[in-house]
Amino acid sequence: MKYLFFVNILIFLLSSSCQSDVKEPIDNHILLLDSIIRIVEADLLPLEADIKELAILSTYLYEQGGINELAQNGDKNKYVKVQNGVLHQSGDKIDASTVFVSLSTENKEIALREVYWTEKLDSAFKEIIDKRPLVSQVYFNSASNFSRLYPPYVFNTVEPDVDFTSFNFYYLGDELRNPTRKSVWVEEVYIDPMGRGWILSLIQPVYYEDELKGVLGLDITVSELMRRFLSNSDKKLVIIDSQGVIVAGGEEAIKALNMPPLKNHTYLQTVNTDSFRKEDFNLYKSKSKEVRRMASKFLLEKENYQKFELQGRPFEAYSRKLNVMDWYLVDIHD
Repeated sequence: MKYLFFVNILIFLLSSSCQSDVKEPIDNHILLLDSIIRIVEADLLPLEADIKELAILSTYLYEQGGINELAQNGDKNKYVKVQNGVLHQSGDKIDASTVFVSLSTENKEIALREVYWTEKLDSAFKEIIDKRPLVSQVYFNSASNFSRLYPPYVFNTVEPDVDFTSFNFYYLGDELRNPTRKSVWVEEVYIDPMGRGWILSLIQPVYYEDELKGVLGLDITVSELMRRFLSNSDKKLVIIDSQGVIVAGGEEAIKALNMPPLKNHTYLQTVNTDSFRKEDFNLYKSKSKEVRRMASKFLLEKENYQKFELQGRPFEAYSRKLNVMDWYLVDIHD
């Protein structure tokens, strides 16, 4: 009996040791992903404070405009009419935003008055661009349907009667979808109507006298965001949203998941083409049962480690959820 007892103890200790040996490399991979996420989010989190300060300034400008008629002090000569009667600011000055007043505005007089009221946002926009390299553009889209955007941009890709309030970077900040009136990360990346490719946005509603006056936005291009992740690791990294759609990724990671061919070494060049179909990059729609199972384990069951096989090749994958949004960073190994 004593012999059997000691044998059982030895087996238990050996088994525990083996489990520990297996668990240790997994933990190390997870810690590496956590460190990469911390580095990137150190650039993202300060943007929430930035956009909150912009909202405070915007509300103040509306207050002053209503009290002191700051509109009279605006330099109206900077604003010119172009084709179809669209009013815009030429943006000749390096510190000036481009302004676009849509033909779809219901009250052009009010829109123009608000354009002059919000002129002082330009210097605040420039300050953010100067100090936050991750941010590609800053803007204010008004409920009266004008847009103030920095750096200055030629609105030659925008329809004259565009409705800025119909885009997710506006309506996700409205009273219905954002009753808390806080900043919101627009997690579903979208094609920028200004032509800057696929965009991730942080938005913040602006209220005056309990009325939504517009929505501020800070844009980050997906290509720049992915460069930040890849610059911190030589791993096969891919970012996946909560629906299983690949947001961005390195070429080797995309190949390992057996996704469609890439162009110019990055996923971004693929999604910039007219032939891009979102479902082609959804892991739940993969032809591989193994990839679909991996997606379920990571996104639904919240596991951090999975083995899978594709075309006879074994792979390991490690996953970690970001803190600022419902995205997952996945590291894939042969």
